[in-house]
Amino acid sequence: MRIIQITVSDTFRDTIETWADEIHVADHSALFHIYAPYDMPDSAAKAEQVCNVIREYFPTVPVVGCSATGEIVDGRMTSSEIAVTLMLFESQDTHVEVLTYYEIRDEMNASDLLRYISNMEHLQGVEILTSAVYERLESTGAVLDHLPEHVEIFGSVAVGDETHPAYVFSRGHEASTEGTVFVFYIGEDLHLSSSRMFGWKSIGYPLEVTRSEGSVVYELNHKPAYEVYNHYLHIEKGEHFFYEALEFPWEVEVDEETGGYIRHAKSVNSDGSIVMSSNIPQGSKVRLAYGDPRRMVEQTIQAGLDVQKFGPQVLLLVNCMGRMLFWGNRSGEEVSSLSKYVPVTGFSALGEIMRTNGTTLLNNLSIVAVAMREGPIQKMPSLNFERMASKKSLPITARLAIFINTITEELMEKNQQLNEALYKISHDYLTHLLNRGAIERMIVESKDNKLIGPEDDWYLVMFDIDDFKLINDTYGHGTGDQVLEDVANYMIPLVKNNPKLDVGRWGGEEFMFFGFGYTDEEILQIAETLRCKVKSPEVMRHPISASIGITKHRGDEPELDTINRVDELLYRAKNQGKDQICADL
Repeated sequence: MRIIQITVSDTFRDTIETWADEIHVADHSALFHIYAPYDMPDSAAKAEQVCNVIREYFPTVPVVGCSATGEIVDGRMTSSEIAVTLMLFESQDTHVEVLTYYEIRDEMNASDLLRYISNMEHLQGVEILTSAVYERLESTGAVLDHLPEHVEIFGSVAVGDETHPAYVFSRGHEASTEGTVFVFYIGEDLHLSSSRMFGWKSIGYPLEVTRSEGSVVYELNHKPAYEVYNHYLHIEKGEHFFYEALEFPWEVEVDEETGGYIRHAKSVNSDGSIVMSSNIPQGSKVRLAYGDPRRMVEQTIQAGLDVQKFGPQVLLLVNCMGRMLFWGNRSGEEVSSLSKYVPVTGFSALGEIMRTNGTTLLNNLSIVAVAMREGPIQKMPSLNFERMASKKSLPITARLAIFINTITEELMEKNQQLNEALYKISHDYLTHLLNRGAIERMIVESKDNKLIGPEDDWYLVMFDIDDFKLINDTYGHGTGDQVLEDVANYMIPLVKNNPKLDVGRWGGEEFMFFGFGYTDEEILQIAETLRCKVKSPEVMRHPISASIGITKHRGDEPELDTINRVDELLYRAKNQGKDQICADL
C-alpha cells in the first residue's frame, strides 16, 4: 500500500497522464482524494475540473473529495492549492467501494443502509466525508455503530463559512453542500487503526449550561452564553467572532461514562445565545480551553509511538482548522514530524469523526490519525521526536495561559478542600444531613434569608423516632444506625433542589425541618406523609413509628422561643401515646 501526491498546477494533466502510463490498477484497487481550498474562487467548479481530468485517465478508479483547508502534500501543509492523493493497494484482495449517500438518501432508509454495509465481506473501515448538519451526521453514526467493533469508523467535516459553503463530492456526482460520501475499505489482508489527539487544556472555573437546545447554548450560569467571551476575553460580536472564539473552545463534561470533549463557537445570535459546532447537553459543565503547546507536543509524540507499533504504510490525518489557527506558522509541525517516517495524507477539517468505545462522535479541535497497512507489520525506522520534544520556546500568550491555568487549578484545589472542610463542619457524618449547629444557624438567621419574603411564615417540624433506645438495646447499635440512615435517605429527596425546605439531624434520633412559603395545610401534609412513610417496609428496612411536633414562627418573637415551643409540642405528642402529630397551627 502506498500513496503518491501532487498539487494542481499548469502541469497537472501531464502528471496524471504520466501516472496513467506508469501505474496500472485494477477496478477499485486504488482511490483518489481531492482536497480543494474552501475559500478558493469557484472552488467546487475547479475541484470538478480536476475530477474530470482524473476520470479521463483513470476511468474506473473511485474519486472522493471535499472543501478543505491545510491540505497535506508530501509532508507539508498548504492552504492555497488543490491537493490530489492517489492511494494504491497492492494486495489483490484489497479494494474500496464508494457510496454517494446524498444521491440515494431518499431511497435508502437506515435499515437498508446498515444491511447494505453489513453485506460487505472483510470490511475493515468506513471513511465519512460530510457537509451535512450535525443531527443528520449523528443519526448516520448511530447506524454505523451497529457494525462489528473491529470496523474502524473515521472521517471529517468539510470546511466552509457563511461566504463559502462547505461541500463534498464523488466521481460522477455534483458537489453537495448538505451531503455525505462513504468510502468502504475492504480486504482480508488490510489493517486499520484510528487514534485521537487533543492538546487543549481548560482554563478557569466550570460553568453550568443552564439552558440549551441542540447546538444552541442560551445560558451559562443563568446568564447569556456570549458573556463568557465578552466578559473574560473581550471578543466582540461580528464577522471576526468565529476565528477569535475558535482559539478558546469549550471543554464539555457530561458524565464519567461519556467523558469530556471539545466544542467550538460558530456564531452569536442577537439574544446573546451562541451557536456551537454541535450539540451541548443542558446541565453539562463547560470550561474555556486553550491550546497547550506542551500537551500537543506530548500527544503527537505518543501518536508517533503508536504509529511505530502498528507499522503503517500510509497515515491519514484529519487535523482541525482550529489547531492550525492556533499554531500559526508552526501549524505544519505535527504533520511534518509524523510524515518523516510514513507517507501522510489528509487536511484540516471543521470537525473530526471517529468511533470511540463503540460510539461514533464528532470531535472538534483534535487530530484523528488513521494508520493503514496491508499484510503483516514491516520493520519501521525508529521514530525520533527529540527535536520536537526539546523545543522550549512558547508564545507569550501560551505562557500566560499556563500561568492562569496553574493559578486556577491551585485555587480550585483549595476551594475543594475548603468545601470538604465546610461540609464536615456542617453535616452529620452518619446521615449526611445538616447537623444541629447548621440547622440552628439557619433558623436563627432566617430574618437574613433573602428568599423569605416579609409576608412568608416559616415553620419548624420536629421529628423523633419512638422507642429508639429499645431498638438499640434489642437489635444493636448497627440496626439503630440503619434506621437513622433509612429515615435520612427518605428525607434527602424531599429537600434536594427545594430552597423552601431543609432538614437536619437535631441530635440522637431527633430531626428538625425548617420550611417557609407553605400554608399550614401543606406543612401538615408533609409531616403526615413522613409519619406514615416511616412505618412502611418500602421505605424502612426496620419499620418504625415517629412522634412529630409542628409550630409556626410568631411575629417578632425570638427564634429560640419558636425552637422551644416545637420541642414542647414534640414531647406532648410522645406523652399522648406516640405515633402522632401535635401542632399549634
